[in-house]
Amino acid sequence: MDDTYISVSEMAKLHGLSRQSLIHYDNIGLFKPRKTNEKGYRFYSKHQIPYLREICFLRSMGVGLEAIVTHFQERCPAKEIQLLHLQKQVINSQIAKLVKVREYLNQRVEIYEEAIDGEETQMHEPFIRFMHSRQALFTKWIQPINKENLHITLMSLWQKIFATEMIASAGLGSIVRLKAIKGKDWFEDAGSCIFLPRQELYEITGVIQIPSGDYACMYKYGMPYDVAYLEQLMKWIYDNGYELCGDIIDACLLDTTFYNRKNGVDFCMLQAPVRKK
Repeated sequence: MDDTYISVSEMAKLHGLSRQSLIHYDNIGLFKPRKTNEKGYRFYSKHQIPYLREICFLRSMGVGLEAIVTHFQERCPAKEIQLLHLQKQVINSQIAKLVKVREYLNQRVEIYEEAIDGEETQMHEPFIRFMHSRQALFTKWIQPINKENLHITLMSLWQKIFATEMIASAGLGSIVRLKAIKGKDWFEDAGSCIFLPRQELYEITGVIQIPSGDYACMYKYGMPYDVAYLEQLMKWIYDNGYELCGDIIDACLLDTTFYNRKNGVDFCMLQAPVRKK
């Protein structure tokens, strides 16, 4: 192969790069032209093509320019293997994060699918559903309980979530305590919760375990402090030969961001753990 020169534009086109990329590579000392004429035009030798090809390969693998510059100063097969192993670790870490993000997306989709299914069924008609165990971050409601204080209560939980790498994709809601229900003081020690996306040990204060089992469920448009829906569900439980055996969950499926002219309250599913009498 003779040593005729290639312009910066031609060399860039051969490798699917922009002219600006090659100029940048020159400026950082990664891939310099064989010569520059009196007008400042850069020219490369055809013998430089394999070097740029390798740079393009490493870039396509996600290796950073700074690492490539260092690598090419003392490049050898052993050091190339080391560089590629390091990049594989980076990619494995990225894959793990993306798998988590995909799980978070699926959880949020499931919530909205539940909402669509719920709106298409008979509203306020309870039914029994088995539910797997869950974890939630819980705190008592700020008093007096109203929409504004619900938002503030939830934000106190969100602040704990923000301090971690967790994404709160599994939804939010409220919890009404069994002891309070039995004492007819419905909302004593009641509060808001954020359902945690994974079953694992969290180093966060306020995490509670929600047990698996049969739950009497009911869709409703209403706020978690609306007693009428709780009373309706409790009556159905009693009339159908069940008894309440734990705290009632009010899982929010569509919150204030979905309000419209028809509905100006949350769309939720009451979930009451029950057993046969």
